[in-house]
Amino acid sequence: MKASKWIWCVQKSLREYNQTVLFQKEFEVTKTDGARLQITADSWYRVSVNGTWIHDGPARAYPDYFQYDEHDLSAVLKPGKNTIEVIARYFGIGTFHQIPQAAGLRAAILVDGEVIGTDASWQAAPSNAWQQWTPKISIQMEPFEEYDARLEKILDWQPAVEVKRPGKLFRRNTQLLTKKPRRPKGEPIIARVKKGEPHWCVPVTQLAHGELVEANFYTSRPVVLGSTLTVRKKQPFDFGSNEWKISVNGHLLKTGKVTLKPGKHDVRFFCTSFYGHNKELTFPWRNLKGWGDWTVSIAATCLFLNNDRRWFASFEDKEAQKAERRWQKAIEQYPKGFSALDRPEEQIFMEDPAAEFAARQKVGTARRAVRSQAGGAFIENALPAGVAEYCYDFGEQTCGYFEFTVKAEEGVIIDLNAVEYITPEGTIQHTLPFNRNGMRYITKKGVNRFRSLKRRAGQYLFVTIRNAKSPVEIKSVRIIESTAPVTPVQPFKSSDPALNKIWQMSERALKLCMEDTFTDCPLYEQTLWIGDARNEALYAFAAYGNYDVSARSLELGAQSLDQFTIVGCQVPSSWDCQLPAWSFLWGMQVWEHYFHAGDKRFLKKLWPAVLKNLDGAEQYKDKQGLFSGPLWNLLEWAPIDHDNETLLHNSMLLAGALKAAESCAEVLGEAKAAKKLKTRRNKLIRAINAQWDEERRSYPDALLDATGKPSTKTCQHTSMLSIMCDVADKRIQKPALNNLLNPPKDMTTIGSPFAMQFMYEALEKVGEYDALLDSIRTKFQPMIDVGASTVWEMFAGSDFDTHGFPTRSHCHAWASSPIWFLTRIVLGIRQTAAGGTAFEVSPRLCGLTQASGSMATPKGPVHVDWKIFGKTLRVNIGAPKGVKVDVEHNTSLRGLEVVVENHRSTVSVN
Repeated sequence: MKASKWIWCVQKSLREYNQTVLFQKEFEVTKTDGARLQITADSWYRVSVNGTWIHDGPARAYPDYFQYDEHDLSAVLKPGKNTIEVIARYFGIGTFHQIPQAAGLRAAILVDGEVIGTDASWQAAPSNAWQQWTPKISIQMEPFEEYDARLEKILDWQPAVEVKRPGKLFRRNTQLLTKKPRRPKGEPIIARVKKGEPHWCVPVTQLAHGELVEANFYTSRPVVLGSTLTVRKKQPFDFGSNEWKISVNGHLLKTGKVTLKPGKHDVRFFCTSFYGHNKELTFPWRNLKGWGDWTVSIAATCLFLNNDRRWFASFEDKEAQKAERRWQKAIEQYPKGFSALDRPEEQIFMEDPAAEFAARQKVGTARRAVRSQAGGAFIENALPAGVAEYCYDFGEQTCGYFEFTVKAEEGVIIDLNAVEYITPEGTIQHTLPFNRNGMRYITKKGVNRFRSLKRRAGQYLFVTIRNAKSPVEIKSVRIIESTAPVTPVQPFKSSDPALNKIWQMSERALKLCMEDTFTDCPLYEQTLWIGDARNEALYAFAAYGNYDVSARSLELGAQSLDQFTIVGCQVPSSWDCQLPAWSFLWGMQVWEHYFHAGDKRFLKKLWPAVLKNLDGAEQYKDKQGLFSGPLWNLLEWAPIDHDNETLLHNSMLLAGALKAAESCAEVLGEAKAAKKLKTRRNKLIRAINAQWDEERRSYPDALLDATGKPSTKTCQHTSMLSIMCDVADKRIQKPALNNLLNPPKDMTTIGSPFAMQFMYEALEKVGEYDALLDSIRTKFQPMIDVGASTVWEMFAGSDFDTHGFPTRSHCHAWASSPIWFLTRIVLGIRQTAAGGTAFEVSPRLCGLTQASGSMATPKGPVHVDWKIFGKTLRVNIGAPKGVKVDVEHNTSLRGLEVVVENHRSTVSVN
């Protein structure tokens, strides 16, 4: 992209919050063969050529390693005049996906030996239609999407401004996401909902800190809003809120309730939610009529910023606590010490359509006011006491872009909100307060066609029509599904329908959690959590033979070491926190990626980061030789004693990372490093096993910060990790296994599917295959019982507060472990050499009479199909040419004659 410049528009600041800018360029070509487009933007782009949508991007990246996408334009260009159009968004605020630097677009069209790069010859105009002052979708994501089609043609086109921006650009190294249209299943359910008042929120963090890009909890908001309320008759008011303290005419209210006489009253709202991940706070008074001009003031002495590397309430920063105490004093002394900010009202109060949807009140059916015609629907004028709401069911969880065509008069408000789950009784599981999973569209007169800029997830899409004074025709509604372009080599099938369904649910969830990296879930976060990625990579190896998503996830983890001592836990991100367990899982994934992909060159590229991660961990060793640090020492949400610096599970996973690094060193011929790592690992194992409590037959959860003594709490997690990571010696392994199979009543048990992956790895290691399969059947059956299409973040009955619903996230690929274990145990396919050159096949019957499926490899799938006929087990094995397969007997096959047939590779039967 040397012949291009970074550009933006002259009318906008490079750092202003939530900008959407349009760009266009006309150009002429004579030949179109081989035409390519290279393009990137901070923070997001959508590009079209000659009216055809090409793609969105870019991939997530650290600022120093920013990436560009490359698109083939051969099919969309024509000889003669062509037009390229780009919608670019600069978020101007931190997310868990980006660290925005400054607004900018950069592109180059390579065609017919010519380079047409972005420069001042391109035209640029701020978009008036995409509304700027909207709240963030969530702490993890960008600002909420709101589009006013009435303003889309009000454009001030001017030559683009060239922008200087340091740093190299790197070509995207993962495949582009899919664009697959999905239509709803059947007709929508139509309801009438009560017309509600607007909901407002205040961007308190942004008001306090301006253009700061961050996502940390410890970012203070010493903000006060003030106005004059004109009261016409004596009446009571209730300004009560957990997030605001109210003063009226200089007197602080205890409860927020007050009766006011006719006249003018000075009212102040002091933000008492002083810290938090939520960057906007709900405003406790919905009706803004009757108020005078609003003012904003801040107390500069109470401004405070810190990272969240040590995260949890019990780890609160002392300086942060001092700042909060200063704020409480400042409230009492107002207006002393406060300075006024000049902000227009649109930047103080942001409308919150998601909150309006969450507060909806259904008042009946709207079918009498709606008539269907030619696949569409007309909403008639008269909808007594409310507005019409359509609920479209897509039949299963999906993730993609909202797309619709609507014919309406000007000014109709269309709210679209997606949800994952509705109870059998009809209760909607709303996504607030964690995510504003929707958008708002305001119509122009006539036909409105729209495709959202944001990918959103859910199974049900609610389309609410507000402010309609004449018929509105919904011509079409669909979702353009967008995931990594993966397809399973073969679905798992067996004589147990439940296991088949569990595999299908797991695979569907995994696909929806694959973008340019692995993500935790497609709705709430869409975040690359490094620990999740380690597990999801195993599933993607087995199901798809996909290695580029794993490689990119590992690469971003390595790049995080420019910022952190050990690999970051979610990257790239504006949230500055560290979770050691994830850092060590990254180290284990490095080896596993090499073993499955066979890419020695990539392993060599990551090797310096592997050593840097482990050397960083050495800095946290305590006097006993255990890993100990003021970090987020979580493993999962189960109530482990993790509010301490020395957690035994961290040291065990570090031992696993050291062993993985030893294997890497051997492959790379780093004998000296391998010896050093082995010595370090053995020393760490001795320190861990010194904490084994013979009387309680368990490791303690932690060593307590206050005393240094072992915690009185125990958990399954240390026992399973001691087996999985080869920490438990012979005296420990048997009682540790008993803790997994028969945990004592006072022992904390596994709480999430994420941690269950490690439990299953431990059980597989010691040969407890039936226990493993029984657990899969038991733990995942409740998901089947409620008709889930994907696997969940939590198991049914979890200690995690799901507010009465089965789980929070209904699509969470960290729960897709059945893909891995059904392949390895029931089909018995286990890779024994790097790069998929050799395998062992040893099916475990586990009460089944037949099973079939494949494991993907870089050389092609290894297929197994087995079936019991009387006393004979017939095993059909297929493998790529040159792949060695050994068939191994096991105890589950006793009494059966094993016949191996129809193989297409070198197979030996032992």
